[in-house]
Amino acid sequence: MLNVKEEDLDKISEAFYLILSGKTPNPIVLGDDYPDNELRQAVGYINKLIDEYNDITGLSYALARGDIQFEPPKGRMQVSQSIKSLQASLRTLTWVTQQIAKGDFSHNVNFMGEFSEAFNSMARQLESSFNERKTVQEHLQSRVDEMGRMRLAMLNIMEDLEDARNEAEAASKAKADFLANMSHEIRTPMNAVIGMAHLALKTDLTNKQRDYIQKIHHSGQHLLGIINDILDFSKIEAGKLDIETIDFELSRVLDNLATLVSEKASVKGLELIFDVDPNLPDNLVGDPLRLGQILINYTNNSVKFTKEGEIVVRILLIEEDNNGLLLRFEVKDTGIGLTQEQQEKLFQSFQQADTTTTRKYGGTGLGLAISKKLANMMGGSVGVESEYGKGSTFWFTARLGKSRIREKHLQLAPDLRGCRVLVADDNPNALHILSEMLRSMSFDVAEAPSGDDAIKAVIEADSTGAPFVIAFLDWRMPGLDGIETAAQISALKLNHDVPHRIIVTAYNAEDVFHRVEEAGLMVLVKPVSPSTLLDAAITVIKGGVHIQGKAVVDGHGRTDLASIAGARVLLVEDNDLNQQVAMELLSDSGLTADLAENGEIALRMVCANRYDVVLMDMQMPVMDGITATVEIRKLKEYANLPIIAMTANAMVSDRDHCLAAGMNDHVAKPIDPDELFDRLLKWIPPLKRPIAVKSDTVKPDITVVQAVKPPTTSPEVNDQLAPLYAIDGLDVKNGLRRVLGKPASYLSLLKKFASGQANSPEEIREALAQGRRNDAERIAHTAKGTAGNIGSVHVQQMAARVEAAIKNNAPDDDIQRVCEEFAQTLQGFLLALRQAMPQERKQAEAETVDMQALIPVISKLEKLLSEDDSEAADVFCESAALLRTAFKGDAAEIESAIQTFDFEQALSILARAKKTLKIT
Repeated sequence: MLNVKEEDLDKISEAFYLILSGKTPNPIVLGDDYPDNELRQAVGYINKLIDEYNDITGLSYALARGDIQFEPPKGRMQVSQSIKSLQASLRTLTWVTQQIAKGDFSHNVNFMGEFSEAFNSMARQLESSFNERKTVQEHLQSRVDEMGRMRLAMLNIMEDLEDARNEAEAASKAKADFLANMSHEIRTPMNAVIGMAHLALKTDLTNKQRDYIQKIHHSGQHLLGIINDILDFSKIEAGKLDIETIDFELSRVLDNLATLVSEKASVKGLELIFDVDPNLPDNLVGDPLRLGQILINYTNNSVKFTKEGEIVVRILLIEEDNNGLLLRFEVKDTGIGLTQEQQEKLFQSFQQADTTTTRKYGGTGLGLAISKKLANMMGGSVGVESEYGKGSTFWFTARLGKSRIREKHLQLAPDLRGCRVLVADDNPNALHILSEMLRSMSFDVAEAPSGDDAIKAVIEADSTGAPFVIAFLDWRMPGLDGIETAAQISALKLNHDVPHRIIVTAYNAEDVFHRVEEAGLMVLVKPVSPSTLLDAAITVIKGGVHIQGKAVVDGHGRTDLASIAGARVLLVEDNDLNQQVAMELLSDSGLTADLAENGEIALRMVCANRYDVVLMDMQMPVMDGITATVEIRKLKEYANLPIIAMTANAMVSDRDHCLAAGMNDHVAKPIDPDELFDRLLKWIPPLKRPIAVKSDTVKPDITVVQAVKPPTTSPEVNDQLAPLYAIDGLDVKNGLRRVLGKPASYLSLLKKFASGQANSPEEIREALAQGRRNDAERIAHTAKGTAGNIGSVHVQQMAARVEAAIKNNAPDDDIQRVCEEFAQTLQGFLLALRQAMPQERKQAEAETVDMQALIPVISKLEKLLSEDDSEAADVFCESAALLRTAFKGDAAEIESAIQTFDFEQALSILARAKKTLKIT
């Protein structure tokens, strides 16, 4: 019987227990002295089982961890063989997967039945996706390469665009500079033309002279309008056109419109009528200049394209709220009208109704495009309503603010309300509008469509005991015209007073005024504004006055400067013509004006004297206006001194430049007197001191010029002008116009030019040689301006070429060439001028002095010099031969002192010359 120990059986049981529990048992150890019996053999088999079990467990654990490279056991148990087979399959699967990952889809797995089929299917799908991805990648790479090439091309294009942008900016700057310079150069002579025409119209003129000068004045304003259109269009393109927001009176805008357009309408026999909504306030807030610009453009076009009939300017109130008003402005005519196709072309740059329009009527086509932009900037729009052959209505809308300025109501005094008046006019529109104006003023109005009907109405009103106080009679009516009707009414035998007769006419013609003058009637020129109508009515009712002669009540009177009369103004201006125009405007308006020819003199004069305002030019030699303003503002005591820029540089940037330098305001040249006076009223507080008769004393080294008085011209001086007309390139008429037609002043100007500009070519060359290009450019600019002032066209053109060559940095050879051409032109002109000018009598010393003629001249000259009156230059020029004969060398010194306005020095030399001749 086999002898087995109990503890050995326990070891065997524990080993199997651990196996059944999933644990790893250790081999069973029997003692060395254990007999070699069946139990030892059984333990040996059990230990071998345990070893294989442990190996299989390790492999299973390794596979569970994903370690398929674990060394498989060497046992031959079925479980071991299955696990080994699984490990091999996993190795194969892993390898196939690795191949697939490398892009090799040629291998399959063939174990585990459905798993292998699923895996192989997945591999085929991966292969398909891989191929698709590869195709996409190849396409994407192709696109990336293409985009790289496109990016390179774009970079090249951007470089080209940058170059083009730089060129465009340079061109834009050059254009802006050109426009600014052209504005200055054109406006400077335009200031002389318009300003002197304005001054001449205030003098005593014959009817023919007044007509000529009015046409010069209007032509100058028309040319200025074209210049403004070009400048405005450029500003709009650059986005630099500003819209002002200021208080203004709508009636003033309409008055200005009437002034500029009514004569053109009158010449064509057209009636110009204003129809303003009676509920519309006159005081508004907005930009009156731009409003007027659109209205003038519309109305000028209507006059241009209308042969007969009327032009009605209508203003309607569309809507009103707390923020302001929306107004509709219409200009309706009875002209040629437009087709639908033509209407669609309007309001575009350089476009007109058709290509034949420009040839027949003229114009650039810019006006309507600018009008559209301006209306849009004022919160409105534009449009046209037209029927071909039946006229057109051009309209625009604008949003305007309400003014806080108290409205001046046009109402009759209580004792005059209800006065009966008669309006006679064959034009239904004009009749209705004039009647409604009068009714809004509290008149009791009756209407008549003809002269005969007007006479019947007067008789009937007289018989009923309700006579008319005034009869407003249109001049041109069928049958009896207004003047004939007025004469027949005057001859009526009435129970009551004959009504006052006022002729209303749209035709500003000499024959009309001549007939009105002979009849002793008052005349109103259409379009009639409410204020003009009321003034005329009150004049005849209150005073019973019949204005004699050419008494035109047009409502365009000069701004009242009574509140600042005697105010002291410093004009800083280097141009002779502008000096003369501005000084006369200021002097004629009751202001005391001193002149400084550049900023440096102005700075000294401001420090030496008290001024109420300074009018400052920008471009001047020695010290320009900007620098002078900056220097004045550095002085604390002059921090509040009003300084107004008055310059031909009219661009917005120029205005901003002036304001940035410390100037308070800006007035553009050519000078509009009303605009200048408005600025003076704005910046000069009302004065309570007595009006100054003469200027305060200034330092001796400072020039003070008083305004020039009307000239007195002798036949001798006029004869001296005759040889000048033969000089090639000298526009004598133009030169005379710049000095208000004074031959003596013109001769003096010619002498100044000959002495002052003879060396200008050499001065230009010297400045260039020393590297002073700015000085060279300024000398050429001065020569150009002064040549233009005297009417020397060829010299002016050559000086302009020199200035342009220097300004544009032309090659030195080109500058030298044009300088030489300028010198030759100037030399030839001066030679011809010296030969044509009145010769100085070399034999003066040998001649006997006519003391009886000399003493009155000396007395007159002394008086003018003591009063600082520039007419002394004219008196000296008229009697130059006599004075040179008597005073010899002193005469030249006196003339030189007078020409530089050093009247004290001239008076001193004259006293010395009198003493030499023993004249008391």
